[in-house]
Amino acid sequence: MSEVGSSGFRNIKPMTRQERRAQKDKVALEKERLMKRTGLSAKQYRENAPKTAMGLIVPEQNAAGFLSDADRFHTDVSGEEYLRRRAKYEAQQSTYAAKRVQRVQREEDRWEQIQARKKEEEEFWDEQRAAGEKARKNHSSVPYDAITLRYNDGLDGERLRFHDDKVRYRAAVRSRNLQRCGDTRTGYNIINGSDQAALAVPPQPQPGGELASHITKMQIEAQAQREADFLQVEESKGY
Repeated sequence: MSEVGSSGFRNIKPMTRQERRAQKDKVALEKERLMKRTGLSAKQYRENAPKTAMGLIVPEQNAAGFLSDADRFHTDVSGEEYLRRRAKYEAQQSTYAAKRVQRVQREEDRWEQIQARKKEEEEFWDEQRAAGEKARKNHSSVPYDAITLRYNDGLDGERLRFHDDKVRYRAAVRSRNLQRCGDTRTGYNIINGSDQAALAVPPQPQPGGELASHITKMQIEAQAQREADFLQVEESKGY
């Protein structure tokens, strides 16, 4: 390499001993010429060319094809087989675990759906029981228990009891009237001459308990309504 100085003289940098020896070596000379070529292929060659002769068979550690001697001369075949079988076993166990989790989740979802349907069914029947539409045909039309032969408690039961007592009382009075008016009035049997006993008539039934209170309340309200109607009529007459 030569340089031109300010004095006009051309200074030439002396070559080193290694450079002078390389000029005599044919291989080194060819390598130098290859490294000084121009073009894309030469540029790629310079970038990928190994630094030493060992680079032709041993790549750099950061290269994709690098393999250490410990890995290259590894002779533990049984260990490699054990690791292979262990990896296969762990993959299989992972698959089983994922299936177990999936099945457990699916079973939980199924039971949640069953419980949701059960809850909806209970709510439906609670609404039906509250409405009483489906159980109406099993209810008696009268406030009377056919099993215990007793009237129900409350106003409806008292009203039915009073109505039945009046029916029995009217039946007894009708039987007595038929005996008195339809038969002989002699007081004995004209065929065999035996005495004829008069039919007993029970006392006239009277409302009692809650029914009596209800009737009294209704009478008071009816009387108050009649008085109000009377006052309204009187006021209308005054106008």
